Amino acid sequence: MKINNIIIPGVSIGGVSIGEQIENIAKTILKSEYLLEKTPNALIINNGLITAYHDSEGIISAVSCNEKFQGKYMDKLWPGITVSEVLANSKTQMAWSGFVQVDQLRGVGLSLPEELDDFESLSDILDPEYVFNELWVYGF
Repeated sequence: MKINNIIIPGVSIGGVSIGEQIENIAKTILKSEYLLEKTPNALIINNGLITAYHDSEGIISAVSCNEKFQGKYMDKLWPGITVSEVLANSKTQMAWSGFVQVDQLRGVGLSLPEELDDFESLSDILDPEYVFNELWVYGF
């Protein structure tokens, strides 16, 4: 499996999909091209380029990517985006379950710092130059 730059909300990042068995991903990733690290709850590809989180049965429940990932979703969201870029590229922003969701797009979001889980306006809680280092795709 070769990683691509496609983000599909609620489904996948880079071809790593929610609902897949983590061992299948580990077996099909081209180990000569990608560094793989396994933790009890995740498979980390190339130091966080993509991280697949899984349950106790090995089923992927969420996928994240860091700023090294080159994909963008609808030119609205990508890892490494700043608060000012989020505001410029979207009409609405809301906090939901630890993520910033934009324009009512479900299943894709930017992870908020742990201490921040709600906001009236994104620019009120974070500096315009704050960088969201991770983008997540989730099914919850």
